[in-house]
Amino acid sequence: MREPRLFAEADLRVGLRAQFERAISTDDIDAFAALSHDWNPLHTDEEYSRETNYGRRIVHGAFQVGLASAMAGMYLPGKEVVVGGFQCRFPAPLFCPSNVLVQGEITAWAPRSGGGNLRVRIAETSSGLLTSEIHVGFSLHERRTSAAPVEAVHRESDGRPVVLLTGGGGGLGRAIAKLLSERYHVIGIVRSSTLRPSETEVEWVEADLAQSDWEFEAERQLGGRRLYGLVHAAWPTGPQGGLLDADMDTVRMQLEFGGAGAIRVARFLRSHADAAGARLVYLGTTAATLKPALNMAAYSLGKAALEQTVRLLAPELARAGITVNTVAPSFVPVGMNSAKTNRVVLTETARVPLGKLCSPEDVARAAEFFLSPGASFITGQTLALTGGQL
Repeated sequence: MREPRLFAEADLRVGLRAQFERAISTDDIDAFAALSHDWNPLHTDEEYSRETNYGRRIVHGAFQVGLASAMAGMYLPGKEVVVGGFQCRFPAPLFCPSNVLVQGEITAWAPRSGGGNLRVRIAETSSGLLTSEIHVGFSLHERRTSAAPVEAVHRESDGRPVVLLTGGGGGLGRAIAKLLSERYHVIGIVRSSTLRPSETEVEWVEADLAQSDWEFEAERQLGGRRLYGLVHAAWPTGPQGGLLDADMDTVRMQLEFGGAGAIRVARFLRSHADAAGARLVYLGTTAATLKPALNMAAYSLGKAALEQTVRLLAPELARAGITVNTVAPSFVPVGMNSAKTNRVVLTETARVPLGKLCSPEDVARAAEFFLSPGASFITGQTLALTGGQL
């Protein structure tokens, strides 16, 4: 293929795919070594490589990056692409000679900024073994000649943008669902039917975010609709006690929700976001990095991990036109705090200079703010609802 494909900007979308096959010979590797001056004998010396633990010559990692570049420049997005960066991993060696299948998929695309992300997976054809996964950040050239139109936010038939809410059955989740449903079409996720609130203005779906199939259930409920926003309020019950005596499975679950679980939520939104961009809001707590709770150390650790995850996600999601922020309330007398004694509630109230506790409605209003036009340039931040506490 000598002439690159040309996709119109309007044709680019998340999920668009392309692939090609390529035979890699020893002559190819020698030619690459001559161009790059990387003559490492593991790649270029058959006798030397035979004596290593690999037993054969292996293809340069940079050669596979070149195949990813070919995917971007020739196949997808094609002619008008400009590569902005590569993120690579090589889970298995690619031996030489070999035949490979190179598959590309657009995982993010924001017409407003003209940028996106292309995931390229390279696998040896006979075994299907994945030898590299390369994420290519790209934009399109000649975009400064005219302003790119911003596509309209996908709306339900009633005119409201679609927002997905996790943890809709909890005390905070119920308040958020009720408030957001005044302005947005809310799809709420609950773990079981027994937690499903009675509000009829919210579209409910059952899925457990601790399981591996919750994305499938949420995607089936979406039915092809695009998301304007996602509010992540789901979180496992916080265990009592310190870290040294805590059950390790419990600690792992808290860290899972603050790290990998939060990333899964971000990936889901990126894959289902409206083309004009989207908003992602996580629920944290002041008992994370601001004021850790020693009597709930595993919970504090998981929520602190969440704050750092959000900070790291922000620049990546920004390339897709998605903002991500955290609302961190102080003591709220619902959910895991609903069983607190009146004495504890009065003590917590006395600590707040404003003279009142943070309410579920306060949390909902803060989440609503991050979904609003006024927060369009705010990302990677934690908004602490302290009531004046230091």
